[in-house]
Amino acid sequence: MAVASLTGLSSSTFTSSPSSWQAVLGPSPPLPPATLPRHHLCKGSACFLETRATRTNTASSAAAGDELIGFGIAALSSFFNGSFPVCQRIPRGPALDPVVFNGLVCVGVFLSSLFVPLIFNLNFVFTLPGALGGVLFVFAALFSFVAIPRAGLATAQAVWSCSAILVSFAWGAIGPAEVAAPVGNIPATLLAVALLVAGALVIVNCDSIAGRLSGNPQSQQSESQEAAGSDKAAGISSALAVGLFGGSVLVPFKYIPPDVAGLAAIPSFGIGALVAGVIVTFGYVKGILKSSSFPALRGDQVAAGLASGLLWNAGNVASVIAQSPPFLLPYGVAYPILQCALVFGGLWGIYVFKEIVGNAVGVFWAGATTLAAGVILLGLFGPGAG
Repeated sequence: MAVASLTGLSSSTFTSSPSSWQAVLGPSPPLPPATLPRHHLCKGSACFLETRATRTNTASSAAAGDELIGFGIAALSSFFNGSFPVCQRIPRGPALDPVVFNGLVCVGVFLSSLFVPLIFNLNFVFTLPGALGGVLFVFAALFSFVAIPRAGLATAQAVWSCSAILVSFAWGAIGPAEVAAPVGNIPATLLAVALLVAGALVIVNCDSIAGRLSGNPQSQQSESQEAAGSDKAAGISSALAVGLFGGSVLVPFKYIPPDVAGLAAIPSFGIGALVAGVIVTFGYVKGILKSSSFPALRGDQVAAGLASGLLWNAGNVASVIAQSPPFLLPYGVAYPILQCALVFGGLWGIYVFKEIVGNAVGVFWAGATTLAAGVILLGLFGPGAG
């Protein structure tokens, strides 16, 4: 009534027929064609098909964008995975026993995992499969230290890099339904895996390949001398174990209930790594070194070990994110990319530590290009592309 009194109109005017509204507001001018709603211009089945096609194209574009970002995050995980060993070279003075250093890395993984729920606003939960992933990580690192003195660094790294790529791809292509995804094109996928393995072999053997090409097989001789007097078969078997455990690290995550899966399981991973790392390290000190006391640790050694664990876990977190919504990169794609970390390890060796020089640099880049071609093919035709 107050509004009606101010306008001089009775309240019955606003409850009357549409003609009464027109008497107040005047006739409504027709909308120009350009401003007519969509449903006035588009009718029938043709309109439905056009609208559905538009929505499908929009959804496909969004999915392609998410997948591209997922590949970027997977590449970031590979960078961290290839960079964490660099921390071992930071401390000055005598090098710390690698198994003891690995124990510090496990502590760093555990401590950094506690920050994940805080950063991503998640609840602290414990899952047994998540802890099992941490245990697998510890044994992958342990067997790497067993393999190197027995098979030589280049041979051991080549074997475990290739085996980790093959194992992680096998999980993603022919593993259980919780892990595997349909393969888009089998021949192209097999070619992609072959390129990944070939690229890895070229990278880790770039020195010896360059020496052969230049007629100076000195690198090959030093490698054979490094492995001389050791049980090379045991070393290669240990390197295969590194690939088996390393390529399977995140498989248990696929069996975690959805409400506590993904990043929510990272603290459980850290707990598993800590428990297994402590058992392995103390067992090594007491059983292998036969020492009654734990080795003395300097501050820079502790800091380097914790930083190494932080970097490794950052790669682990990035790989989990790449496989989670909205990116949903299949395990058979994300984890082989993570195992291409030797590319970034090689870059540290070329540009920081000057370990790869001369013709070996060109051989390294040939291997890296081969790896990149394998990654691209795997993304286009591998698991999840079907």
